Amino acid sequence: MRTPTQEPHFYPLEHLSLIGLQGSDALNFLQGQGTQDYRLLNKTGALPGAFCTPKGRAVSNVWNVLVEPEPTHIKLVLHSTTAAALQQHLGKYIPFFRGSQLIDDRLNYHGLGIAGEGTDELLNNWFGLAADNGVWLRQGHFAFALPDGRAQLWLDARADSYEDWLERIEQQHIEPATTWQQLDIAAAQPWVQADQSGQFVPQMLGLEDVSGISFRKGCYTGQEVVARLHYKGQSKRGLIHLRWQGDVTPSSTDVLGEKGPAGEWVNWVCTDAGGEGLAVIRNIETPPPMFVDEDRQCALSVV
Repeated sequence: MRTPTQEPHFYPLEHLSLIGLQGSDALNFLQGQGTQDYRLLNKTGALPGAFCTPKGRAVSNVWNVLVEPEPTHIKLVLHSTTAAALQQHLGKYIPFFRGSQLIDDRLNYHGLGIAGEGTDELLNNWFGLAADNGVWLRQGHFAFALPDGRAQLWLDARADSYEDWLERIEQQHIEPATTWQQLDIAAAQPWVQADQSGQFVPQMLGLEDVSGISFRKGCYTGQEVVARLHYKGQSKRGLIHLRWQGDVTPSSTDVLGEKGPAGEWVNWVCTDAGGEGLAVIRNIETPPPMFVDEDRQCALSVV
């Protein structure tokens, strides 16, 4: 299992991208769309959440980041393959909020993960102290801390200082993107991808466990289904961390049981010893024997 390094290392976030929202009504707009309570962003600048279909299925899960409170400027960090779907989904509702603007930031920012002891100190040296809500901002670039001590850094490719920041980063320790994905898996951080969009309710992705769903904020798209699952009984399906050994890769999106599918992969990555990933299992309370391959020769273990 990968663990953060003894000093800050950098990791390309090639699989992630951004959608931006800004304007006087941006928070009100998001309050009626996402699972998170966006009023909390003024105190905690980065919070997990999801945006759902009317049937309560996640179009995409995100990190919500309040980059600037006035004028309000929010970035949604999400898997790059779901960015177009989420932009289309939000675009259906934003015309009713004339004080808000939806921005396609997929090509405007360059994302990097940072992990290791001294990450906060490094960001304080580069940005100055973080704002009261814990977000660093300078020259259009921003960064925010993750719950496990890692951080994400997003560089504005349009900024005059962009090349200078890249030169600074090139002098640091750079690790493969797959190593960051291992750290995400170890932290139970899933990323819904395009072929999974509209498949999982937020609870299946572990969002209730990390306060990514508010049950006090009121209505939002898909809220009735999400709330009903919370108040009338937890789903038996949930997120689980699985690992295997050997030179094998999943043969399909299914996690295989003894007689058929036992669940669905959300994210997985191959490692030197085999592989590991996050999956939504149909019976989280008593996971059955599970396998990577159709021949049922490579068993999965629960981490």
